[in-house]
Amino acid sequence: MFGSKICVTFLTGTENYILKMTLQEMVHQAASLYSDRKAVCFDECNDKPSVFYTYKEVVSLATELTVFLQNYCDQRGRFEIGLYCYPGINLPSWILGILQVPAAYSPLDPDAPPVLSNYFMKKCNLQYILVENDKIKKFKLSHAGWFYQSSFAVDDVGLTLFQINWNDVDVNLLLDGTEDKNGISRAASDWKTDYIADLDQLKSETSQRGYMDVRQQYSLAYILHTSGTTGIPKIVRVPHKCIVPNILHLQSLFKITPHDMLFLASPLTFDPSVVELFVALTSGASLLIVPNPIKMMPLKLSATLFHRHRVTVLQATPTFLRRFGAQLIKSTVLSTSTSLRVLALGGEAFPALNILRSWKGRENKTHVFNLYGITEVSSWATCYRIPDEVLSSDLRFDSPVPLGSPLLGTTIEVRDATGSAVLDGEGQVFIGYLIFISLN
Repeated sequence: MFGSKICVTFLTGTENYILKMTLQEMVHQAASLYSDRKAVCFDECNDKPSVFYTYKEVVSLATELTVFLQNYCDQRGRFEIGLYCYPGINLPSWILGILQVPAAYSPLDPDAPPVLSNYFMKKCNLQYILVENDKIKKFKLSHAGWFYQSSFAVDDVGLTLFQINWNDVDVNLLLDGTEDKNGISRAASDWKTDYIADLDQLKSETSQRGYMDVRQQYSLAYILHTSGTTGIPKIVRVPHKCIVPNILHLQSLFKITPHDMLFLASPLTFDPSVVELFVALTSGASLLIVPNPIKMMPLKLSATLFHRHRVTVLQATPTFLRRFGAQLIKSTVLSTSTSLRVLALGGEAFPALNILRSWKGRENKTHVFNLYGITEVSSWATCYRIPDEVLSSDLRFDSPVPLGSPLLGTTIEVRDATGSAVLDGEGQVFIGYLIFISLN
């Protein structure tokens, strides 16, 4: 069990000061230093040339959206805005524009089952949803009958704002055909709301401890729901104070510079996407975005990433990496001449070391990391860099890959069945932060 070897990270006064920043403040800080550098690139992977926005252009477009939302939205209470779109050149500006209001963004997948999206939106009580203009018809057809809506076009931003008034339809009943004795879908009744923000309970607890109250208007960054792979699916509201440490620490571990190009590999509804977006945009680096279907085309994707754009940092699941196939991984992704400087794998079990060795070219210099975490702790909780000598060894031995050390602001303990800390041996891993602790 790796937990007995994990060290707890404590925060210094300087780090606490940095952690008070919001994601949008960190982007603005980078934009002030690198205003004319390329911030985002969108490549459709066809005959059209790639499109670039500089940091100045990203912030300018975001500000247009912010001003519109401030004028049209009722900002009283907790303010959260849905974002119904596919990844594209405007995506970073749309997210930044919502954060600047200030509001939390909640990504909605146009390809998700409408019943699931409606359930999530109503459970979150979203009152406003921004819809990409060319997805308006799909949005209306998918959600017809669920709510009354009025809409306002956001000039020159590519979005339309829908104000939602929910009908009395019980979304629980349509998530699953199986009902319990009360007539409620079992799948729906298993869902929990507000994991980080089990807010009514947390409000009194956090005020007593002097921790941040996540009801504060300025605190929330984004809202997601978990996949349910680690237990009952939950809706998770994430404050800036919980995600900023991930961004800062991974920037440091990966040695990100303005010369790096990162790839947006994760779906927007998967919280590692937040890390990919903001590790890039708070560092003066560039972010590469491609259409979702291209991610399922290994040859075209590898050419785009490692030949056309020379991506230097890739964070992905092992499944995403395996999609390239062993031959393409060795000849392109992890070749001797690859542009890839950092490969960070997480979200699933790390590949066996023997397999990873077989994928790497003999003189490949890519640094490989194992990331571990759950959505409830704001993406990643631990990180471990695989030693170069382990990956370059000719010995065909295999061994478990450690979870590594806690990331900034994260505390980890291994406990036995009685709840006592385990210093040497096996137990359950408890992952926590200042305002919550979760059992994994």
